[in-house]
Amino acid sequence: MATSWGCPVSDGCIHQHVQSLEEAAERMELPAPVIPPQEPQFSMVIMLDGWMARERGPDWGAGLQKKEAQRVLWHEVKSAVIYRLERRGTNDSGRGMLIEKFVVATPPESAPVDFGAAVQNEARRRGLGRAKCVNMVMDGAIWLWDLAQDHFAQAIMALDFHHARDHLWALAHSPHGENTPQAGAWVKPSLRSLRQGRESQLVRPLEELLERPSKRTPQQQEVIEREVKFFLKHREHLHYRDMEKAGAPRGSGAVESLGKQLQRRLRAFGQIWSRPGFTRLLKVVVLLKNQDDHLLWN
Repeated sequence: MATSWGCPVSDGCIHQHVQSLEEAAERMELPAPVIPPQEPQFSMVIMLDGWMARERGPDWGAGLQKKEAQRVLWHEVKSAVIYRLERRGTNDSGRGMLIEKFVVATPPESAPVDFGAAVQNEARRRGLGRAKCVNMVMDGAIWLWDLAQDHFAQAIMALDFHHARDHLWALAHSPHGENTPQAGAWVKPSLRSLRQGRESQLVRPLEELLERPSKRTPQQQEVIEREVKFFLKHREHLHYRDMEKAGAPRGSGAVESLGKQLQRRLRAFGQIWSRPGFTRLLKVVVLLKNQDDHLLWN
């Protein structure tokens, strides 16, 4: 702004002004957007994930003489992306892109219940109650599924396809070895079954794999039991063909992209935050991404 006006401004002035805006952002209650008189039907997509933030530890600033000092601590920032399925497009290269999306990010060490309430509130602001269908895409973290069940029980929930693929590879590597032709020969038809809507042809053989006697080592048996139970738990979250037909995403790339964007702003080289500073700036960054920052000025 100062550059466009052609006048100088000090770093201290900018810092002081941003701090005042951050304090206002913490206190502000966001109004509901105006609903257009003839709103077309729409479906909503919600994606959840987390990324690690770097903060000052209890021994931040301690000298080299202090042994085992905790100068830096890492904590998860829980994040979400919310968008309408109809607000997607493609760029010049034909790659899919979101024309409009809204984000949620809560401070480090926020309880899952608080994050869930924040996501639900933002989804309601963006039309959750009017959506004809709600799709949720997540990885396998248990807290994500508990949160989704508590706040979005009626949504169609899907396990991120790339996460499912990684678990299939882990299952194949145990008996066949890391990246062997035998492991690939087992995984490829399994992935094909998932993509083509034949998930039952994957789940049933996995059940039989547990029942079948084998000369596995204890370590192999442990991996196989863990991975098979994972797929049995998510057997109703693997309907990727149905999702593709409905135009819904089968991967959580949008929220992973959000995590990278936030990290570029908040975890750059040399940025090690105090909790109050990180929390306030995160709030302003979210307001900017959701185009709600004008509310700070009015």
